[in-house]
Amino acid sequence: MVSSGLEARGLYGDTVKHWMIGAVLGSLLPIASWAQGSWIEDQTVQRQLADGQVVVHVAFDGDGSSVMVNAAVRIKASPEVIWHVLTDCDHAASFIPGVKRCRRVESAPDGSWEVIEQESRYSWLMPSVTTTVHADYKRPQRIDFNRVSGDLKDEQGTWLLEDPHSPSDAVTVEYELHVDPGFWVPRVLVRHSLRMELPAALSAMRSRAESIAAGKESIAAGN
Repeated sequence: MVSSGLEARGLYGDTVKHWMIGAVLGSLLPIASWAQGSWIEDQTVQRQLADGQVVVHVAFDGDGSSVMVNAAVRIKASPEVIWHVLTDCDHAASFIPGVKRCRRVESAPDGSWEVIEQESRYSWLMPSVTTTVHADYKRPQRIDFNRVSGDLKDEQGTWLLEDPHSPSDAVTVEYELHVDPGFWVPRVLVRHSLRMELPAALSAMRSRAESIAAGKESIAAGN
């Protein structure tokens, strides 16, 4: 946990930004879902996804600092490849911006869940943050995660992959997140941070998955 002394020394804004970014990016394994599900069906969202954009929607819960996030991206790879990237804790630091370390604290014998600890840092001006989540796996379509410990009061989220039997050549990946830092946060700072850093993380994930998919296709073609 980052100490309140940092805030007293004038780093409150950067510390909050770091915590909020860490909540989004620090858990590549991600929601208990509050989303209504219709947002992604909006024609504007569909056009943005078709154009290769990462779509992000940020909403705040009442007058508090609790934030709800929906994001989506289309990836030209199979659900199995995307699943591998989402759960690749061993290599997360090599392709996700800001991730310094990821380790499995505990895993179910049947692979149905894991407890993941991850350390992230997104600026040399800000301290690192460590978060621990319990991730439940429903392979290869859904990952639900909930906070176990860390710098936030509450954190829960979900990764959703569209039906793997879809005829589309790209899989739509949805990300949902609910975060309550436990203290007031300037909303403009949170919104700006999420809209800048989350697309970078999802784009990195897409690049990794599509690169792996392209490599497999090349091997298959060579054989």
